[in-house]
Amino acid sequence: MHGIVYGDAPVGAVQRQTSRILSLDVDGRDWPQVGQRDPVVDRLQRMFPGFRPVNWSNAYEAAAWCLISSRISMRQGQGVKERMCRELGPSIDIHGHRLYSFPVPEVLVQMRSFKGLFGRKVEYLNALGHSALAGELDTETLRALPPDASLERLKRLAGIGEFGSQLIRLRALSAVDELPTTERRLLEAIRTAYGLTHEPDIAELEAIAERWRPYRMWVAVCFRRSLADGAGMMHSRAAG
Repeated sequence: MHGIVYGDAPVGAVQRQTSRILSLDVDGRDWPQVGQRDPVVDRLQRMFPGFRPVNWSNAYEAAAWCLISSRISMRQGQGVKERMCRELGPSIDIHGHRLYSFPVPEVLVQMRSFKGLFGRKVEYLNALGHSALAGELDTETLRALPPDASLERLKRLAGIGEFGSQLIRLRALSAVDELPTTERRLLEAIRTAYGLTHEPDIAELEAIAERWRPYRMWVAVCFRRSLADGAGMMHSRAAG
């Protein structure tokens, strides 16, 4: 992997983070064999040639997205997040093109209101900032924990429930051979693809997904991408 680092971040840290975000730190040589075992996966692989999941930049930003996007559409949530990046986040100029990042924890803990954030969202984001500053959202620390332990720790975050903790675990901690079990749209896509008469329960999902090993999460992301509304987790930086 080759690239240019802008700013003062250590090159090694940038390389490791980029590799995790782009799933380049995963050995994907056996990925084609999953399609050979399962014709449904084969169709997905043909739909998305060269596919590797793009993960969240870190657990902190993924958790913030869960809080921001709660009870609104992804489009609305993305609009709020991009405004937060532009108005509250740091920025960097790359060849005259300014890019904005999500606000750092020190900013979140000071935020008292923001257009588009209603209910307890500001309160939860304040708490998220404090948790990040306390070291409770270190991505590599959470990745090193067993799945159940990291999920339990994530569920302790204010406003993050079962769905949010699983989303962070799978898409920010870059899980490869784990299964999402709480997203109904994904289960419906699997029901349709395999010609089932009902939405699969967890036992049925695990039985179907046995053929997807060791890339069960990769297959799940392909299914989610195949739906009309896309990947289900928006990853963006506001750009000017």
